[in-house]
Amino acid sequence: MSELDYNPEDLFRAVYAGAITPNNLPPKLYAAIADILSKGMSEGFGSDFELGTPDEALLESLSNNVYRFSAAKTYQQVKDMSAAIVDNKEIVSFKAFEAKAKDIFDIYNKTWLKTEYDTAIGQAQNARKWNDFEADKNIFPMLEYDAVMDANTSDICRPLDGIVLPVDHPFWNTHAPLNHFNCRCFLRKVDKYDDKKATSKAKYEKVAKEINPLMQPVFKSNSGKDGKLFDDKHPYFDAPKSKLKNNFGLPIPKNK
Repeated sequence: MSELDYNPEDLFRAVYAGAITPNNLPPKLYAAIADILSKGMSEGFGSDFELGTPDEALLESLSNNVYRFSAAKTYQQVKDMSAAIVDNKEIVSFKAFEAKAKDIFDIYNKTWLKTEYDTAIGQAQNARKWNDFEADKNIFPMLEYDAVMDANTSDICRPLDGIVLPVDHPFWNTHAPLNHFNCRCFLRKVDKYDDKKATSKAKYEKVAKEINPLMQPVFKSNSGKDGKLFDDKHPYFDAPKSKLKNNFGLPIPKNK
C-alpha cells in the first residue's frame, strides 16, 4: 500500500482553530483516503470485465461504499481530534493538542488504513467471485468453504472448513469470506456431478453457534450479495443518520 498522499499539519491547525469540525470535514483528507481504498478495491476486483454486465454494476456499488466508508472514517477521526482540544474542561495548548492529534491521525491513516486496504482487496476479490458463483450455479450448484489450515488458522475459520451448501443457501449471507481481518479463506465451486453432499443442518447450525460470538458484526456479511466492502455495522458508521444520508456533505464522484 502506498502512503496516504496528505500532509496533516494544516489539518491540525484547522481543527484546533475550529475551522475543521465534525460538521465541516476536510475534503482533501477524504479524497486521499478514498483513493487508497479504491486502489485496493481495483486490485482485488480486477479490470477484465465487460461494460453493461453484472460485474460493472457490482463494481459501481462497491465504489460507492468506498466513498461512504471514507467519509465516515474522516468524520470519526476529526471527531476524535476535536475532542482532544479540551482536557479536564480546559483548552490544551496547541503543542499538547498537536501531539494527541498526530497519534490519532497515525492510528486512523497508517495502522488502520493498512488493514482496511487489505480488507478492500479481499472483499473485492470475493465480491467478484460471488458474481461468478451466481452465473455458474446451474453447473456448480454448491460451494465448499476452504480454509487454509495451519498454525495461523483462526478459531472462526477452522470449524467452517469443509462446509458444503447450495449457492443460494442463506448461510452464505453471513459466513462467506472474509470472516475476520486478514482472513485467507475462500469458497470453492462444487460441480453438479461431484458426489459431495450438502452439510447437514445440525452441523452448520452447530458451527454457526460456535463461531458467531467470535465474529465481528462487520464480517457477518457477503460483499458480493450486499455490494459493500465495508458493512454498515462497521463502527465508523456510528454517526447521525442525517450525516450518513448525505455522506457528511462530501461528494461521491460519478462513474467511480
